[in-house]
Amino acid sequence: MKKIFTLVLASILFISCSSDDDSGPSLSNTPEAKAMYDNSSYGIYKGVFVGSSGVVLIDINNSGAIAATVTIDGTSHNFTTTETIGDGDNVNGMTFTSGSMSFDFWVGGDGQYPYVTNINFSGHPDAQIEILKEYSDMLTECLQGSYNGDDTGTFNLIVRGNEVYGLARSNDGGEGIYLDGMMTNNQIVGYFDGGGFTGTKNGNSVSGTWENDLGESGNFSGQRKL
Repeated sequence: MKKIFTLVLASILFISCSSDDDSGPSLSNTPEAKAMYDNSSYGIYKGVFVGSSGVVLIDINNSGAIAATVTIDGTSHNFTTTETIGDGDNVNGMTFTSGSMSFDFWVGGDGQYPYVTNINFSGHPDAQIEILKEYSDMLTECLQGSYNGDDTGTFNLIVRGNEVYGLARSNDGGEGIYLDGMMTNNQIVGYFDGGGFTGTKNGNSVSGTWENDLGESGNFSGQRKL
């Protein structure tokens, strides 16, 4: 699996009262996103992080304020911004900061195509984030895990309804790989550039197998963190 990571690939949570030393947000079984913002840049965005491992939540005025939380290796970092936007405005590189850490957030005025750039996390020089908008009728879950076998590394998934996305990265380094798939009756079938994976989601857990076109294979597993 690690050999394909060198390819160039195309394709945070409601701020709690916790400090940076807390273990992260509690899990919700219903969407936090409000229906009035389903077609707006306002709302809830959730995602996963590689370059270590973690989860991301961005709240754009869903709860009346703009804030974000990134939980890396079990430690939560609360981010803020000095910028403001109107309901339905494009978000063009809104900068979030937490001490010396920062990232820029982009999304269309209708909430489509969110993404993160200019990630500056100390100790995580090649960080990557994959992020999705949560809808009022579609819970978005983020699962943090790992894979093993002929290669080992991080394997983080986002499940939104029957859609499956995510990021994996080899412990040997290199570019992360984007994961894309579907889930039917808790059975997952997914693909990445040069291979695929299948698995089962059981409550807040997921497990399965992966294989690439080079004949490398192994297992993966993960646990919901957001």
